[in-house]
Amino acid sequence: MEGIEVKELIITCEACGNVKKFVVKDEQGSERIFKDFRCESNCGKNLYSFITVGTLRRP
Repeated sequence: MEGIEVKELIITCEACGNVKKFVVKDEQGSERIFKDFRCESNCGKNLYSFITVGTLRRP
């Protein structure tokens, strides 16, 4: 997304409460990490939530 500098991805498993944080540089990095992510408890992917954290770039 233009205008936003992505910095961090936080993935939470809603089933077991596992939370992992990843440093990312762009939206594609976030997508790749989320796609490859597996919960330590082997919970289903349909139970994951994610948040991308970033900063707005001023024009």
